[in-house]
Amino acid sequence: MANTKDYGLREMIYDQCFSTGKEWTGKQLMDIVNKQLVERGMRPFTSRTTFMQDIQEMNEKFKRLYQRRGIVWADRNKRRYYRYRKGVSSIYNNELTQDEVVKMQQLRDVLQEFKTRPDFEWMNQMLVHLNQNIIGRQKEIVSFEGATRKDKVYMMILFEAIKNRQVLDVVYRRVVQESEQVVLHPYYLKQYRSRWYLLAKRNRENDIEAFALDCIEELKVNETVKYQGSKVLFKNYFDHLVGVTMPKETMVEHLELWADASLVPLLMATPIHKTQMLTMNDDKSCTMTLDVMINDELEQELMFYADRMVVKSPTFFRDHMMQRLERGQTAMKQVEESKPSQNGYEPVAFTFKYIHEDKNDWMDIHYRICLGQMTMDSMISDYSNDWGSIRSSLERIVDHGRTVIELKFEEEPTKIELKKYGDMVHVLVTPNYYDANEEQMAFNGWVRCKVAVKVLYLGLAGCLTAFPKEYVDGCPYTFDVVFDEFRSEKIENYLKAK
Repeated sequence: MANTKDYGLREMIYDQCFSTGKEWTGKQLMDIVNKQLVERGMRPFTSRTTFMQDIQEMNEKFKRLYQRRGIVWADRNKRRYYRYRKGVSSIYNNELTQDEVVKMQQLRDVLQEFKTRPDFEWMNQMLVHLNQNIIGRQKEIVSFEGATRKDKVYMMILFEAIKNRQVLDVVYRRVVQESEQVVLHPYYLKQYRSRWYLLAKRNRENDIEAFALDCIEELKVNETVKYQGSKVLFKNYFDHLVGVTMPKETMVEHLELWADASLVPLLMATPIHKTQMLTMNDDKSCTMTLDVMINDELEQELMFYADRMVVKSPTFFRDHMMQRLERGQTAMKQVEESKPSQNGYEPVAFTFKYIHEDKNDWMDIHYRICLGQMTMDSMISDYSNDWGSIRSSLERIVDHGRTVIELKFEEEPTKIELKKYGDMVHVLVTPNYYDANEEQMAFNGWVRCKVAVKVLYLGLAGCLTAFPKEYVDGCPYTFDVVFDEFRSEKIENYLKAK
């Protein structure tokens, strides 16, 4: 019997190799399997016995399905070569059995509730079978909001940590904040609005928090800290909670809302919460009640219906929602007047100036970044080899949500981090404090995306003029060489576009 841990994934990889029609040595197959296991955050295997058991298990499956082996081998030059028998293209060309259908139903329940059951190890194998046997052979007829790449990387690690009661060292980064290292005691996995969250407690703290998996940058098991269990019954945790965030005030409020009759079909089909109750007033409106705790997710849900739904009670929550609507109305007027949004989103003055002091500035380019009232001076020390990487970083701003540019000086770089939100970009500058003066200050502010790209692109391009036009002693580059590496048609087209 093959080692069941990760067997389903190993079987899929073997099948992909054999389906090419090529012959493979055992070492080649093990190397390919281990590479894909590591990419998925799983442990590689080194046992030749495990490999032989895998081949035997696959052949046993072939015998049950087709009454003969599917994998054959031949010995040549002191090596054994494995391949599929002629006429065999895949092990997955069969329909699901009734027993497998039952197991898939069990799998669905496990995934929905993430209960730590001891019999979930066949999960990977069944998922592979389902994907290859059904999805691979039919046209796509349904689409699910799936996990992100990061979710897929960390999902099984977190699942195992919860099951085995393991403490985790996590590097976590919330939106527009610096990364933080936290020690977590994991308890539960929950999906809300296409994002996966880990419900966990920080070490030496009592409150359970929700950590988005796509904000995790690094993750590993901590073997030194003792795991602290939780007495929380998570099957009841969401009885009065919308989303995943437990508010500081855990009092359950009885909300009464008025809704336009046109919302009734939608509210009945997709209730805001399971405590929702609807009562028709007349043909034009209905009254809805919710028994929930007030948190950000609840407010977001209600704002979605803001044009056809009104909070009637409690009074304090009604007033709070009115204030949000008023702020939104003010923001819309400012947008119409080509003014920026409010509450910290105002664009600031953003300039990037270069300063040439002598003919050897190509060795140490003196630059100055000005954001609002803050100014930062520093050098780009022999940065001539990396103008292509700076160009790539600037190009990322156009297509990606987060970009980090590092301008090296001595050992510590100056970091310029940009996070894109629509047509706005949040700029976070963390300067090197080597021999810092009062003007060298960190900056945190908002800029229009095109403005940020233009200022950085033109300013950095200006730095290139420090390089001589002709080759000189000690300078391996000329302006043309460096400029060709730095110039970006993509950025220039982006800046020209209306």
